[in-house]
Amino acid sequence: MSLDRAVPNNTVAQDRPVLRAFALPVGIVAAVFLFAAVVPFWTSLRGVAGPTVMDSERPMFAAIATVLAFAGATVVAIVVARIVNAVVGTFVLGCGVAYLAMRGGAAPDLAFGGTNLTHAAIECGVWALLVAAASWAIYRFGGRLPDYPLTGEEDVDSATGPMARRAWFAGAAAVGVAWLAAVTDTKGQAIGAATLGAFAAGFVARSIARSTQPVFVAAATVAAFAATLGYIAFAVQGDLAVGLIDGSFPRLLRIMPIDAAAGALAGTAMGIGFARSFAGPVEE
Repeated sequence: MSLDRAVPNNTVAQDRPVLRAFALPVGIVAAVFLFAAVVPFWTSLRGVAGPTVMDSERPMFAAIATVLAFAGATVVAIVVARIVNAVVGTFVLGCGVAYLAMRGGAAPDLAFGGTNLTHAAIECGVWALLVAAASWAIYRFGGRLPDYPLTGEEDVDSATGPMARRAWFAGAAAVGVAWLAAVTDTKGQAIGAATLGAFAAGFVARSIARSTQPVFVAAATVAAFAATLGYIAFAVQGDLAVGLIDGSFPRLLRIMPIDAAAGALAGTAMGIGFARSFAGPVEE
């Protein structure tokens, strides 16, 4: 898939430093406001927000409300992308999702609430699809990253070409780093671990595909978490509540599906931006 017909460069907006300075904080506030309205829909039968949509009292309503908020926050991200760039727009969307993630349940809620791990893995896969759709929209309507010039080679310029697909494997780095970082059951550390892992994925992805727009790197990272969660759901044995107490609880189960989505969006954006200083486009 080529983004040649996307908004190329937003020079008019980028020539307004005041507008660019306010775009990020205002965008984050707007995205958080949208997801704040979703929190009541995530309330579980235990009276607190559950760790997944399926744990909410009315899963269908929770899912619809979440998708609507995500769509609205994606529009906000596109506006920010047009003013600044697509990476900053992606980060804004990640901050909005992170607010809802922070208000949701953590590992103890998953263990003691009887969460179905197979359903959680499927939900994580759905988040990967949502992130992919949002990322496409941000780059399509918000504009290409200006420091990724077109090369005229479809294999390099395409967001789904061979070079881009190689970069998607960087999502595996996110899982490994997150495993190292997720050492407690606190919600903040779970989101932080996912974000740190995604930061590594973004950095590695840009290092691999230095001239390819990183459209689906965040989605590939969520997909890697979904695949890992699916494996854990298949392989884990015993009572999760007992595992939480005796220390045998799988580390990566501390990261909920929405934590993975929030971390992937914000973390890959930061990793890609950080890698800019080290891995510029390939010069012929």
